[in-house]
Amino acid sequence: MLKALSVKQFNEYFKTSIKHDPILTRVYINGSLANIRFNGAHLYFSLKEGNDIIDCVIYYYVDKDIDFDFKEGMDVLVRGNFSYNNFSSRVVIITNEIKKNGVSEEYLKFIKMKEDFKNRGYFDLENKKEIPKLPKNVGLITSKDGAAIVDFISVINQKPNDIKIKLFPVKVQGDDAIELILQGLDELEKLDLDVIVITRGGGSNEDLSVFNDKEIIERVFKAKTPIISAIGHKIDTTLLDLVADLSLQTPTEAGSYIIANYTNLESEIKKNISLMKDIILSQIRLNEYKLAILKQKLKATNPKNSVEQKNKDVKSLKLAMDKAIKNNLAFNKSKINLLETRLKAAKTLIEARKENIVIKSVDDAQIFSKYSVKVGEEIEINFSDGRIKAVVTDG
Repeated sequence: MLKALSVKQFNEYFKTSIKHDPILTRVYINGSLANIRFNGAHLYFSLKEGNDIIDCVIYYYVDKDIDFDFKEGMDVLVRGNFSYNNFSSRVVIITNEIKKNGVSEEYLKFIKMKEDFKNRGYFDLENKKEIPKLPKNVGLITSKDGAAIVDFISVINQKPNDIKIKLFPVKVQGDDAIELILQGLDELEKLDLDVIVITRGGGSNEDLSVFNDKEIIERVFKAKTPIISAIGHKIDTTLLDLVADLSLQTPTEAGSYIIANYTNLESEIKKNISLMKDIILSQIRLNEYKLAILKQKLKATNPKNSVEQKNKDVKSLKLAMDKAIKNNLAFNKSKINLLETRLKAAKTLIEARKENIVIKSVDDAQIFSKYSVKVGEEIEINFSDGRIKAVVTDG
């Protein structure tokens, strides 16, 4: 939750905000006069537009050189600045000038010239020249006796640098100011500088009128060298601010801008070195990875590996063949042994059967000798697996 402000704190904050707002510190407002009243030494009135109203005051009116016939309902142009009254919580315009029927001739001339330059592209961003990040040769157009040159140079000297400043001293207001500034632009343009700074301290609108001069605006726009304007505080805006390649508020801010990248140069160098190291290490790791892949590919495609593999295959094949031959020999030997066993069994069986053969005569008498039978005699032979009858043909 935000901390609550006291009444005094709010009033001071609001009053300060109005005081430093560039729009509210110098305003031109059109409206109809109303509520005109004279109170002591001050003249109070209001500006109306429909139902909207703004209160105005001219302090010490009788002492001001204002020749104006105030009439209710009259359309006027008021120039002044806003002020806030802490006691009544009222916002009023402290009026410095009042004119009938709108804008003054001087202001109309300024507006017309501003519109003309704008339409010709003098204020367009695409027409701005780029200011070098590390300017070394800087031109300075300002008064040699003013505070601006001290503020600008003191900021430049806060950090080590190799900046060279070429000063062209001028008047920044008065009769000769325009001619001197034009001369300074011409002379500094010949020196092939990185940037030209036109600067002065802040001042009233009238003091800064020299920087609305048409010739100066033309010369700045056509200059080959980038130009920085720093000719007033936040509330001061001139045509030079609009046409310059960079507009800053004060000489101090201009010096800070010039030296800014020198201030960060050491850290930028360290940052870039670190970045370069990271890039190099990353490239080394990438190359190491690629080398490892190439080693793997070389190892995979090495003829020696193929020969070794073939030798391994031959050895494996030989072992398999030897094993197969041994297994075959063992199998055949086993079969032979089995056959021998069977043959022995058959022989034994035959022998046994031989011993069991019985020969008989027709009268069922056993015959034990060949002499016991005659040719043509019928006999019966009994085997272990059956019997047959036979006739003796020789004996």
